[in-house]
This record gives sequence, structure tokens and C-alpha cells, in this order.
Amino acid sequence: MGGRPRVSFLGPEATFTHEAAIRYFGEEAEFIPVSTIASVFEYTEGGRSDMGVVPVENALEGTVNITLDRLIDSSLLIVGEVTLPIDIHLLTNAGALWKIARVLSHPHAVAQCRSWLQANLPGVVVEEVASTSLAAQEAGKISEVAALGSSMAAKKYGLEVLVRKLDTESINVTRFFVLGKEAAPPAERSGTSLLFVLRNEPGALYHALAPIAGRGLNITKIESRPSRRQAWDYIFFMDIEGHIDNPSLAEAIAALEENMEFFRLLGSYPSLG
Repeated sequence: MGGRPRVSFLGPEATFTHEAAIRYFGEEAEFIPVSTIASVFEYTEGGRSDMGVVPVENALEGTVNITLDRLIDSSLLIVGEVTLPIDIHLLTNAGALWKIARVLSHPHAVAQCRSWLQANLPGVVVEEVASTSLAAQEAGKISEVAALGSSMAAKKYGLEVLVRKLDTESINVTRFFVLGKEAAPPAERSGTSLLFVLRNEPGALYHALAPIAGRGLNITKIESRPSRRQAWDYIFFMDIEGHIDNPSLAEAIAALEENMEFFRLLGSYPSLG
């Protein structure tokens, strides 16, 4: 990939995903804001961007389901990860709390600040929109509207940070995946992600994990969600320490794949641990 990488992200500019993309690629990349997480996949799959950045989970609100759903069918690979501490502020040009008539933000930001909103802005309409930056854009147009968002969004859209750090949890961190078409080489510390659907038989999960446990490999994350193919059918997402080039890990994954109804290796990439 020559020249500046073209990187798509959930926009508009100054979303937390934009911040994560800058943290990973630096300021020199060509950043392409798109309106949905699905569009990040479409732009990168179709070649309109070289790579994409999408949120995958938040320490408070859990998994970003649309990202995992798209990974099931996408040809893209996970080639990197970014973690970003999330500080959510009240952005507005209203000048005072009592002048605010509406508060806008992404559903995750609203959920993380709900206690503060109920205590400090009772009765004020709270509306969910596609991103924190879209909320900030709207707040920049109408003085009695406030947004829940970042200091970067306040600067970008000409807003005052009226109240800082509405989310009081110290563990508010979001993890992002970097998506691309070319597999990442082994790093000093690598992680591998995969997804699978178990065969409908007794002890299926136990037997599926046995090749991993038997080789002393460390599963750092495993979760399931409905596969949407049929009732009571679940797809599992798993993170394992190590790179697929490691023979022991490659053997374990090959053995796991043999016992699956459906399997997809999502990629090996430099891990933040």
C-alpha cells in the first residue's frame, strides 16, 4: 500500500472512532468519514478505503453487535486493534443547564451518562443519533441543544464544554478493530480472533475447546450471540493469544475447525494485551 493510507471510520469527524483511527495511523493518513459501521466495511471491501476502523466493545456497555454481525460475512481481516479511554462531556452553546431543551448522542454515550442526565436534566428530551459527532453537529446549529461527546468534537463544531466527564466510571474504555485485506505479520505480542457455530450435539463446546486447552493456549475472550439463522442457534466469538503462524496455535485452530458447523478465522494482529 503506497502513499498515505485511506482509512474509513464512523463519522462525522471527531467521533471516538475518528480519535481511535488517529491514534493508530497518526495524522498523516487520509481519513474518510462514513455514516454507518456497515459503510466502513463496504468502503474497505470495495476499495474506496484501504483500511477501516470500527468499534467492537465498550468496557461498560459491552459488544457492538453490528460490528460482530458484519464480521460474520465480510472478507476483511482484523489487522490491528486500538483501545481508547472514553471521556464524555456535555457540549452546548446554551450557556447554562436550565437553557437546554434537548440532549443528543450515540446510544452507548446516552447509556453511560443516563444517571447524570436524570439527576441534572430531569424532564429534558434525550434523543439517540448515529454518532457523538452527529450530535455535536446538531448542537452547533441550535443553541438550546446539547450533545454528549468528546472535547475533540467540541473544538471541531464550535461548542463549549459546559460540564466535563459525565461518565464517572474509570473503566470506560472502548476497543476498536482495524480492518484490512492483507494479513498482519507476527508481532512481539499477537492475538487471533475467530468465530464459529457449534454442531448441535452434547458436549460440543467442551470438545471444541479441548484442542486449545490441551496445548496450553490462552483464550482471552469468548462470547456468544444468536446467529439469526435459526432459533437457539448461537455463534461464538473468540480471542486467543498468539499468531496463526505459531504451529501450536495453527494446529489447535485446525482441530477446532473440524468440529464446527461454521468457522471463520478473523485474523491475527498485534495485540495490546
